[in-house]
Amino acid sequence: MRGSILINLLEKASLLVVLFLLISKMKIFKRIFQKDEYNLKDLIIISLIFTFLAIFSTYNGIEYMGSIVNTRVIAIVSSGILFGPVVSIPAGFLAGAHRYLIDIGGITSIPCFLSSILAGLLSGFLYGKIPKSYKLICGIIAGMVCESFTILLIYLISQPHDIAIDIIRAIYTPMMSGQIAIGFVVSIVEGIERDKREIEARNRAEVRALQRQINPHFLFNSLNTIASFIRFDPKKAKNLIISLSTYLRHNLEFSENLISIDKEIEQVKSYVEIEKARFGELLNVEYDVDKVDVKIPSLIIQPLVENAIIHGILEGGEEGCVKISVKQHKDRVRISVIDNGIGISQKVIDDLYSDNMPKNKIGLYNVHLRLKLFYRHGLKIKRLDKGTVIEFDVRREDYEGNHSRG
Repeated sequence: MRGSILINLLEKASLLVVLFLLISKMKIFKRIFQKDEYNLKDLIIISLIFTFLAIFSTYNGIEYMGSIVNTRVIAIVSSGILFGPVVSIPAGFLAGAHRYLIDIGGITSIPCFLSSILAGLLSGFLYGKIPKSYKLICGIIAGMVCESFTILLIYLISQPHDIAIDIIRAIYTPMMSGQIAIGFVVSIVEGIERDKREIEARNRAEVRALQRQINPHFLFNSLNTIASFIRFDPKKAKNLIISLSTYLRHNLEFSENLISIDKEIEQVKSYVEIEKARFGELLNVEYDVDKVDVKIPSLIIQPLVENAIIHGILEGGEEGCVKISVKQHKDRVRISVIDNGIGISQKVIDDLYSDNMPKNKIGLYNVHLRLKLFYRHGLKIKRLDKGTVIEFDVRREDYEGNHSRG
């Protein structure tokens, strides 16, 4: 009988792991698990997920001599080891209370209720006190400790005592063996975090490569423009040198942290002043910028403006206007770059959204990827009758969290 319970319980534990894996792959929950920091709303959602898994484990348990052999503690301990006491304590109490209420007076209902609470408290206590590299093994050990506590309580308070002893003999080994599933749950979350780190590293490498490869044609043309102004307008040449140095400094000081949007706009203005000096009346740039307290990734707006000028206005060969807009809305800040040039092709938009961007459009694609990395949503591009709108939103929850990340 003990062998049958062991096999059945391992199957139940496997089902629990697979169910959690499926939940973690759902877009709405994967976004939460990928965050560097969790707000209270995130933690409540995660706690509800693990409470559901723990209650499901009870319903999916094995009835044996009036007891319910289940994997509830696996879900509770996993929640605490991975996400802390705000998640595990409510999950432990609710799942334990549920276990007690569906079997009031049952031979193991009180031990299971108390051990569920212990699982929430113990795993929550361990969170933050153990290195990440030891979470897996510590989670398994914590699960074994909690199930051993369950066994001890069954021995001490469950009646009739002889039946309690028979239950202990049958379930102890299966319950201990099943805790290995905690390791799999921990590994799933660590895998999500590892994937995110790899994406971040790849994007940082791409941005560094882009940032270091300042367009030599832009630099050469800028210096030629400055040289031409030296002859007949030295003051203008001086201002252009300041603009160029500001532009180069921002590129060379590229930061992986978030920066003030004011600093990013300063970078844009330096770039624009040089381009306006080169192309004169062919290029007009307008700013409609609200005073907002927002931090964004560096080198985000300037590539969009550059794209609008080069591919929107200059390729058309006619006088055109680029408008840079930063507007505060009720729950978000919208940043837009609008031009009245030749317009972007639908193929470029489709390539961007399908991650199939050609190399000559890597600047636009890079901005799209980095925005998705920071805010989980990228660029929105609209074709106009004449020109293009490229914009992105920084939502309230994004920029409220920016202060802790920046």
